[in-house]
Amino acid sequence: MTVHPLRLVLLVRNSEAGKFGTIVADWFGRQVEQRDDFKLDLVDLERTPLTELPARIDEADAIVAVCPEYNHGYPGDLKTAIDAVRRPWYAKPVAFIVYGGRSGGLRAAEQLRQVFGELHAVTIRETLSFHQPTDPFTPEGTPTDPTTPQAATTLLDHLAWWARPLREARTTTPYPA
Repeated sequence: MTVHPLRLVLLVRNSEAGKFGTIVADWFGRQVEQRDDFKLDLVDLERTPLTELPARIDEADAIVAVCPEYNHGYPGDLKTAIDAVRRPWYAKPVAFIVYGGRSGGLRAAEQLRQVFGELHAVTIRETLSFHQPTDPFTPEGTPTDPTTPQAATTLLDHLAWWARPLREARTTTPYPA
Protein backbone atom coordinates (compact mmCIF):
# COMPACT_ATOMS: atom_id res chain seq x y z
CA MET A 1 0.00 0.00 0.00
CA THR A 2 1.33 3.43 -0.97
CA VAL A 3 1.78 5.62 2.11
CA HIS A 4 0.96 8.87 0.32
CA PRO A 5 -1.02 8.06 -2.80
CA LEU A 6 -0.95 10.54 -5.64
CA ARG A 7 -4.13 12.59 -5.94
CA LEU A 8 -5.42 12.14 -9.46
CA VAL A 9 -8.10 14.46 -10.78
CA LEU A 10 -10.14 12.84 -13.54
CA LEU A 11 -11.54 15.88 -15.32
CA VAL A 12 -14.71 15.30 -17.34
CA ARG A 13 -17.04 17.75 -19.06
CA ASN A 14 -20.13 16.00 -17.72
CA SER A 15 -20.95 12.61 -16.30
CA GLU A 16 -24.39 12.19 -17.82
CA ALA A 17 -25.34 8.51 -18.00
CA GLY A 18 -25.05 6.95 -21.45
CA LYS A 19 -22.67 9.57 -22.88
CA PHE A 20 -19.49 8.19 -24.39
CA GLY A 21 -17.29 10.42 -22.22
CA THR A 22 -19.06 9.06 -19.13
CA ILE A 23 -18.54 5.46 -20.22
CA VAL A 24 -14.83 6.16 -20.79
CA ALA A 25 -14.46 8.05 -17.50
CA ASP A 26 -16.26 5.33 -15.51
CA TRP A 27 -14.05 2.60 -17.00
CA PHE A 28 -10.85 4.61 -16.52
CA GLY A 29 -11.86 5.49 -12.96
CA ARG A 30 -12.17 1.76 -12.22
CA GLN A 31 -8.65 1.27 -13.61
CA VAL A 32 -7.33 3.99 -11.28
CA GLU A 33 -9.15 2.58 -8.26
CA GLN A 34 -7.47 -0.82 -8.77
CA ARG A 35 -4.10 0.79 -8.06
CA ASP A 36 -2.77 1.78 -4.68
CA ASP A 37 -0.53 4.60 -5.95
CA PHE A 38 -3.44 6.91 -6.86
CA LYS A 39 -6.43 8.38 -5.03
CA LEU A 40 -9.15 9.33 -7.51
CA ASP A 41 -10.99 12.66 -7.49
CA LEU A 42 -13.64 12.88 -10.22
CA VAL A 43 -14.25 16.48 -11.26
CA ASP A 44 -17.36 16.90 -13.38
CA LEU A 45 -17.21 20.36 -14.95
CA GLU A 46 -20.98 20.43 -15.33
CA ARG A 47 -21.46 19.96 -11.58
CA THR A 48 -18.34 21.64 -10.16
CA PRO A 49 -18.58 25.43 -9.97
CA LEU A 50 -15.65 27.21 -11.61
CA THR A 51 -14.96 28.87 -8.25
CA GLU A 52 -14.22 25.42 -6.73
CA LEU A 53 -12.07 24.17 -9.59
CA PRO A 54 -8.78 25.93 -8.66
CA ALA A 55 -8.75 24.33 -5.19
CA ARG A 56 -9.39 20.85 -6.62
CA ILE A 57 -6.58 21.24 -9.16
CA ASP A 58 -4.29 22.73 -6.52
CA GLU A 59 -4.75 19.62 -4.35
CA ALA A 60 -4.06 17.29 -7.29
CA ASP A 61 -0.74 15.64 -8.01
CA ALA A 62 -1.79 14.66 -11.53
CA ILE A 63 -4.67 15.28 -13.93
CA VAL A 64 -6.29 13.20 -16.66
CA ALA A 65 -8.67 15.13 -18.92
CA VAL A 66 -11.37 13.24 -20.81
CA CYS A 67 -12.10 15.28 -23.92
CA PRO A 68 -14.05 14.95 -27.15
CA GLU A 69 -12.86 16.51 -30.39
CA TYR A 70 -15.16 19.12 -31.91
CA ASN A 71 -14.38 20.90 -35.18
CA HIS A 72 -10.75 19.69 -35.12
CA GLY A 73 -10.27 21.05 -31.60
CA TYR A 74 -11.43 20.78 -28.02
CA PRO A 75 -14.66 22.25 -26.59
CA GLY A 76 -14.91 25.84 -25.42
CA ASP A 77 -16.27 24.95 -21.99
CA LEU A 78 -13.08 22.99 -21.32
CA LYS A 79 -10.99 26.03 -22.32
CA THR A 80 -13.03 28.20 -19.94
CA ALA A 81 -12.40 25.73 -17.11
CA ILE A 82 -8.68 25.53 -17.85
CA ASP A 83 -8.36 29.32 -17.92
CA ALA A 84 -10.32 29.67 -14.65
CA VAL A 85 -7.57 27.80 -12.79
CA ARG A 86 -4.25 29.26 -13.99
CA ARG A 87 -1.50 28.87 -11.32
CA PRO A 88 -2.64 25.55 -9.78
CA TRP A 89 -1.75 23.87 -13.12
CA TYR A 90 1.93 24.81 -12.68
CA ALA A 91 4.31 21.83 -12.43
CA LYS A 92 1.52 19.25 -12.65
CA PRO A 93 1.57 16.29 -15.06
CA VAL A 94 -1.45 16.11 -17.36
CA ALA A 95 -2.61 13.20 -19.54
CA PHE A 96 -5.45 12.98 -22.04
CA ILE A 97 -8.19 10.55 -22.94
CA VAL A 98 -9.64 11.80 -26.22
CA TYR A 99 -12.25 10.60 -28.65
CA GLY A 100 -14.13 11.45 -31.80
CA GLY A 101 -13.80 11.83 -35.52
CA ARG A 102 -11.24 10.37 -37.87
CA SER A 103 -8.35 11.47 -35.67
CA GLY A 104 -9.74 9.76 -32.58
CA GLY A 105 -9.59 13.08 -30.77
CA LEU A 106 -5.83 13.45 -31.23
CA ARG A 107 -6.18 16.93 -32.74
CA ALA A 108 -7.85 18.05 -29.51
CA ALA A 109 -5.00 16.50 -27.50
CA GLU A 110 -2.36 18.30 -29.55
CA GLN A 111 -4.07 21.65 -29.03
CA LEU A 112 -4.42 20.96 -25.31
CA ARG A 113 -0.69 20.20 -25.10
CA GLN A 114 0.02 23.75 -26.30
CA VAL A 115 -2.38 25.28 -23.80
CA PHE A 116 -1.03 23.28 -20.86
CA GLY A 117 2.54 24.04 -21.89
CA GLU A 118 1.73 27.73 -21.55
CA LEU A 119 0.38 26.95 -18.07
CA HIS A 120 3.69 25.35 -17.03
CA ALA A 121 2.11 21.89 -16.85
CA VAL A 122 3.87 18.76 -18.09
CA THR A 123 1.83 16.80 -20.61
CA ILE A 124 2.79 13.18 -20.97
CA ARG A 125 3.12 11.43 -24.31
CA GLU A 126 0.83 8.50 -23.51
CA THR A 127 -2.73 9.25 -24.60
CA LEU A 128 -5.81 7.07 -24.83
CA SER A 129 -7.60 7.73 -28.10
CA PHE A 130 -10.92 6.34 -29.32
CA HIS A 131 -11.54 6.60 -33.07
CA GLN A 132 -15.17 7.03 -34.17
CA PRO A 133 -16.52 5.91 -30.81
CA THR A 134 -19.55 3.91 -31.81
CA ASP A 135 -18.83 0.54 -30.20
CA PRO A 136 -15.47 0.60 -28.41
CA PHE A 137 -17.09 -0.60 -25.15
CA THR A 138 -19.33 -3.54 -24.31
CA PRO A 139 -22.69 -2.92 -22.62
CA GLU A 140 -20.93 -3.79 -19.35
CA GLY A 141 -18.46 -0.93 -19.86
CA THR A 142 -15.42 -2.99 -20.88
CA PRO A 143 -13.29 -1.94 -23.88
CA THR A 144 -13.73 -4.12 -26.96
CA ASP A 145 -10.09 -3.59 -27.97
CA PRO A 146 -8.00 -5.92 -25.81
CA THR A 147 -5.02 -3.51 -25.91
CA THR A 148 -6.92 -0.66 -24.23
CA PRO A 149 -6.42 -1.80 -20.60
CA GLN A 150 -2.66 -2.11 -21.12
CA ALA A 151 -2.59 1.34 -22.74
CA ALA A 152 -4.36 2.72 -19.65
CA THR A 153 -1.83 1.01 -17.38
CA THR A 154 1.05 2.50 -19.38
CA LEU A 155 -0.54 5.95 -19.20
CA LEU A 156 -0.98 5.66 -15.43
CA ASP A 157 2.57 4.30 -14.92
CA HIS A 158 4.05 7.26 -16.80
CA LEU A 159 1.75 9.72 -15.07
CA ALA A 160 2.83 8.37 -11.67
CA TRP A 161 6.50 8.59 -12.69
CA TRP A 162 6.09 12.32 -13.40
CA ALA A 163 3.73 13.03 -10.51
CA ARG A 164 6.01 11.76 -7.73
CA PRO A 165 9.06 13.96 -8.41
CA LEU A 166 6.93 16.96 -9.33
CA ARG A 167 4.99 16.64 -6.06
CA GLU A 168 8.29 16.48 -4.18
CA ALA A 169 9.65 19.49 -6.09
CA ARG A 170 6.51 21.57 -5.44
CA THR A 171 6.77 20.67 -1.74
CA THR A 172 10.44 21.55 -1.29
CA THR A 173 10.95 24.35 -3.79
CA PRO A 174 8.16 26.71 -4.83
CA TYR A 175 7.69 26.81 -8.58
CA PRO A 176 9.06 30.10 -9.98
CA ALA A 177 6.32 32.45 -11.15
